[in-house]
Amino acid sequence: MAERTIVHGSFTIERSWKAAPAKAFKAWADPALKRQWFGSPDPANPKHIFEFKVGGREFTEGEGPGGAMFTFDVRYYDIVPDNRIVYAYDMHLNGERISVSVATVEFRADGKGTRLIVTEHGAFLDGLDTNKQREEGTNFIIDQLGASLETQATN
Repeated sequence: MAERTIVHGSFTIERSWKAAPAKAFKAWADPALKRQWFGSPDPANPKHIFEFKVGGREFTEGEGPGGAMFTFDVRYYDIVPDNRIVYAYDMHLNGERISVSVATVEFRADGKGTRLIVTEHGAFLDGLDTNKQREEGTNFIIDQLGASLETQATN
């Protein structure tokens, strides 16, 4: 059996957008809008769950680079509309748990726009994932959110 390890890590990502906090928050809360930047939930996949409420669950699975199968399993602990989201989640790669994390998303008014602050604390398991990889992936996803908000503003 391979050595079992755990590595802890944290990161914070900040972005500022012209969209108001209510609009940025809605992009997380509305499944159709979230699909535009996050890629899920897929209404055609009966396994996908999107219960955006305190105590609710979000579950998605899909094929990643190289054909690897990823799952993202979330439990929402605190939601204050237009202000914050607190959730915990675990990720699996090809059926193996690779991490467990707690994340916060803050929507702060910045003039007429939003300053978004995402902070994550993770436990990365057995060398299957790293804090650096998760931060890079989260930066990519948050940039996708920003692009989606800009597209909505021009439509």
